[in-house]
Parts: sequence; structure tokens; C-alpha cells
Amino acid sequence: MLRELRIKNLALIENLTLDFHSGFTVFTGETGAGKSIIIGAIGLLLGERASSEMIRSGYEDAEVSGSLDIENIRHKLREFLREASIDAEDGSLIIRRNISKSGKNKIHVNQVPLPLSTLKALGDLLIDLHGQHDHQSLLNEDTHADIVDALPEASTAKAVYASSYNAHTAAAQSLRDAQRAARELADKKDVLEFQYKELSALNPKQGEETALEQELSLLSTAAQRSECVSGILTLLGSDDIGAAGGGEPIQKRLSQINRKLEALCKHDPSAAPYINEIESAMSICSDLDMFCSKYLETTDDAAGSESRIEEINSRLAKIQRLKKKYSCTMDELIDKREQLEKDLSLLNNTDADMELLEKKAEKARKECVDSAAVLTSSRQKAIDTFDKEVTRRMELLGFVGGSLTTELTPLTEPTPNGMDAIRFLVRTNPGEPFLPLAKTASGGEASRLMLAVKSILAAHDEIPVLIFDEIDTGIGGVLAGEVAKALYSLSSTHQVLCISHLHQIASVADNHYRVAKRVDGGRTVTEVERLNGEQRTLEIARMLGGADSEAAVKHAAELLKKRQTLTKNL
Repeated sequence: MLRELRIKNLALIENLTLDFHSGFTVFTGETGAGKSIIIGAIGLLLGERASSEMIRSGYEDAEVSGSLDIENIRHKLREFLREASIDAEDGSLIIRRNISKSGKNKIHVNQVPLPLSTLKALGDLLIDLHGQHDHQSLLNEDTHADIVDALPEASTAKAVYASSYNAHTAAAQSLRDAQRAARELADKKDVLEFQYKELSALNPKQGEETALEQELSLLSTAAQRSECVSGILTLLGSDDIGAAGGGEPIQKRLSQINRKLEALCKHDPSAAPYINEIESAMSICSDLDMFCSKYLETTDDAAGSESRIEEINSRLAKIQRLKKKYSCTMDELIDKREQLEKDLSLLNNTDADMELLEKKAEKARKECVDSAAVLTSSRQKAIDTFDKEVTRRMELLGFVGGSLTTELTPLTEPTPNGMDAIRFLVRTNPGEPFLPLAKTASGGEASRLMLAVKSILAAHDEIPVLIFDEIDTGIGGVLAGEVAKALYSLSSTHQVLCISHLHQIASVADNHYRVAKRVDGGRTVTEVERLNGEQRTLEIARMLGGADSEAAVKHAAELLKKRQTLTKNL
């Protein structure tokens, strides 16, 4: 529901904050007081077009903001907010719209900037504004199927159809995707086969390039490695070293040092740590000698592997050529070969796969069409009752001889809304043809027509806030009383706001606001005041003919007293 409305520098309103309540709210006041400005401000929050002419003279911009309670959020609104990335976890929406003479208009919903089109789509889910406004949902024929499908007789069938329609569209999309892929593959079959043969001939393997490069590096450095190892062996035990150091190999000399250390430790234990170190050095030298001896054998073998070096170079050249040709790494080259194999396999199995997908798509379509037929039948039952009830309400609201009929036109293909085009047609006077809602009436007649329809939809309508402007144009007496009853009854399931000049309507409202103009500092401003007690009695007396009339005041007080009895019986 609408909780709060703030208006700043809009037309005659300089600064206004309105707190709203649940139930039925009425705005009254003299003609020209500014009631339409309030409705226009709400319209701006719903995405209606703005003009710089709306900005109060002397100011550069105007701002309208509204706070809405959406704790009991409906599915469509929840999905819309999710898709628009609007966080409403706290159960509230704050819409703010700024209009500037410079043209830099801004729209924010819960601090998220939105374009005007998105605001209008959001507004369509929040508030139905009936009168000379854009947000009359029933005038939009795209909503008529949703309205019918919300009726109890059709809702279950619509849910079943929605599931089968989703399955049908998914199967059809899978078939289309497969057909497109098959066409694309068929167009380049020769290329795919050539590439696959080329990569298969190479047969690249994971890690092969690195292994080959390492092997080539070893083979290419055999002489250098052999020289290094020979030098190490010479230093470990050659006569050259022996001549330089007493004619003994390193290992023998380390053994002699070890014996001397052991003798020393008998007299001085502080030398003991060096015994372990010498023993370790002796072990390392022994292992190193063995390693170098074996390593020298392998380098001697590698020295004659010229053919292997040539083979590796040739293999690496082929790998580099294909990597460059396909602009990819070695791993990507392997992946490409696997993908080519899959594509060619898919191409070869296209006929069998396509036949299977076609059968699935055909089956899903048949199930969808069958559920659409059930939906059509359920809709027809719902419509029979709906049309009769709306027609009855139209009679009560002044459309004597008027009627509503819901037109179902068969479609050849399934759509998200079934296989029927649905629209409401209305006849407002006897003998006149049925016409679409948008072409039947204007002003007060259109609003009363919407009231008749909304009264039947009350329990199923997903739009929580209803606003009626000009609903009492050209009516009075008993008819005004019926309109008042319908508005009050509708407020049991919706928040209802109404601008009215009739005491019959004003007297049954739960909340009453008076809109008035006054001059402040030489400028005219519009003010809004919530009325209670005597203030409300005097305002209804004014609507009856004059607050100065004792009879009018007495009549107003009686109307407000009768309100309690009247509303209890509705």
C-alpha cells in the first residue's frame, strides 16, 4: 500500500507530505484547489510523462517521492524487482523522481537509478489509476488474459498450461539449436575433416612438447655434460689430485682425517661434531662418484644420437607450425582435435539425433495444445460467470442496459497466454454495439466501468492500490450511493483512493482529506489537511450546500453517524 507521498515545488504545491492509511481514502475540496496535482504527482511516480511546465514558478526543479509497503508481495512484482536488481527485502519501496528545467530528470527506486520505461512497468504492478491517466490496466488488452486466468475457474488450468508451454518452447528451442548447429557443421564439413586429419596425423599428447624440448636439451649438450662429469671424477680420485695432495684420492684422505678426529676426541670431546660431518662428506663423495660413473655412460650413449635429435627437431617444428596456424597453445591444440572429433561425430549422427529431437518437440507441442484446449474450456466457464457479475454491477453503477462480454478468439499457435486472444468488450447503453474498453467511455463513466470490473476481481487482482479520479462526474442520488458502497467494499481487499465532489462518497470513507488553496507571501499554495470530527462534518456540510447552513451541518452529522451502520452491512 501507499504509505507516504512527498511533493516539492510541483505546480501550486510548494512542500507537502501526506501520510496514507489502509482502507478507503477520499480527497475533497473546491474545484481548482489542487486535487488533480496530487493525482498527477502519483502519476509521475508511476512513470507518466513529465513536463518542465509542472515545476512551480521560480524554481529550477520539482521532486516527488513515495513510500510503499510491499510486505505481502505478489509473484509478478517479486520477479520484476529481482530482474531490475532492486533490493526490497525490508518490504518497502521508495520511489523518487526529480524533474528539472534543464532536462536532467532523475528516477530512483530504493536508490537504484531506473529509466522511465522501467518505472512505468513497475508502476503498472503497484497502482491502478483510473481517470484521465495512463495507468488504467484494464484499458491495456495485454492484461485481459491475466485477469481471466486469475479467476478461480481458470487459475489451475493456466498453471498446468504454463508448465506445458515452457516444456514446448524448451523442446522447440533445442530442435532449432540442433538444426542450426547441423547446418553450420554441414557448411564446413570439408574444412573440419581436413583439420581433423591434420591434427590426427600429428596426434599431439599432453606435455609432449615440454618433454621433447627437455630431451633435445640433454641430447644437444652431451659433450659439455660429459666434460663436466669427467672433471668431477678426476677431482674425486685422479693421480693429478693425488700428486697435488700427497698421492691419495679424496675419499682415502677423508678417511684418514676421520681417524685422526676420533683419536683427538679421546682427549678433547669438543671435536666430536666434526666426526659426523666427515662421515657425511665421505658418503656424499662415494655417492657422487657412483652417480658420475653411471652418468658418463649415458652421455657416451647420447653422443651418437644425431638421428634422435633430428627426429625431435622435426617433431617440434610440426607442433610449432600447427600452433601458429591455429593460434593456440599445445593444450588448446589437443582440445581442438577432440572438439573436431565431436563435431564430426555429431555431423555423422545428425539424422538420428534430429529425428529424436523432432519427436520430442512434436510430443511437447501436442501436450501444450491439449492443455491449451483445457485452458480455453476453463476460461469459458470463468468468463460466463464473470461477464454476468460485471454486467450486474454495471446496472447498479448507472449503466442501465449496459453489458460486458469477454471475447475469446482462437489462435493457431501456442503463446505464453494460451491459444486464445482475450479482450473485454463493453456496451454502455442499450442498442449500442460492443466496443473495446478503451473506446467506450471517458472520465467518470470509464472510472465507474472500471469500478464494476474491479469489484468482481477484488479477491484476484494483484494490483494493491486503486485510485479513482472523476468517478462521480455526472452522477448523484441513489447512483452516487451505489458507487460509494462499491468503493468501500473494494477497500476491504485494496487500498482505495478517490477524488470526489459527492457527499455520499465522502461520508463512507475511512480517511478524509481536504484540499484547499491559500495565499502565502503573495503566492498561491495548495495545502492538504486530514479531517476528523467536526472538521469532517463541516466539509461534508459544504458539499451538501454550505457549512454555514444549520440544516446542512445536521445532515452531514447524520450521514457520518449512518456510516457506521452502512459500512457494517457492506
